[in-house]
Amino acid sequence: MISFLYSIDVAVFRWINEAWSCPFLDKFFSFITQFHHFEWPVLLWALYLLIWGKAKGRWLVLTVVITVLLTDQISSHVIKYLVERVRPCNALPGVLTPAGASSAFSFPSSHAANMGGSMLVLSRAFPAFAWLFMLIALLVGLSRVYLGLHYPSDVLSGYVLGIVIGWGVLKIITSRFKTANSSFTTKAPRHQERHLFSLNFKSFISSVFLVPSRLGGEKGFKMTDKRVQSNVVKSKPDLGKARGRKKRR
Repeated sequence: MISFLYSIDVAVFRWINEAWSCPFLDKFFSFITQFHHFEWPVLLWALYLLIWGKAKGRWLVLTVVITVLLTDQISSHVIKYLVERVRPCNALPGVLTPAGASSAFSFPSSHAANMGGSMLVLSRAFPAFAWLFMLIALLVGLSRVYLGLHYPSDVLSGYVLGIVIGWGVLKIITSRFKTANSSFTTKAPRHQERHLFSLNFKSFISSVFLVPSRLGGEKGFKMTDKRVQSNVVKSKPDLGKARGRKKRR
């Protein structure tokens, strides 16, 4: 039975690693599999959530950080050394490795575990965009197989591990802290969720690009929306008319 499952695992691996092979996918999967290509956008988004995200943003960052720390450490430093499965690029002949080989153990995939846990938490925080987070996790998992670094079973096991840990961390935080509970479990209509996400994205972009101008002195304040200025001017009371009415009385 084990040999039969292993043969299916190898067949699927060969199909993805060899039949899909093309220059475009070599570059694409080699790019998305490396976190350092995305670390600055992720760090800036985390900083924005910590400063301007209020309670939900802070609890979201905390939950994702705890989840990734657990998934990465458990998969890389516990399970891999217990199973000691050799990577396909080192165990099978003729494996294509566009991003290079690795001597570390294979089971489970730490990339898949980290993606499974973090994308689950983000999907719970923004249900309307769960499809996007699932797509990101799927592409990262596929990249590990395409690049010859993991068997499909390594990736699937990583997803399961990450989802279990992410769900557990989320349950502990939402059950223990009332603020986190109200932030994560309160459900809004789907159109409001999209609107909230778009507002957060726009605020994030404006904070990144407008903060330096605000620090520059008076020049930064010239970028204020004219509509806001006009509303402020209209809201000022006419002191001359008010005084004239008092004199008449």
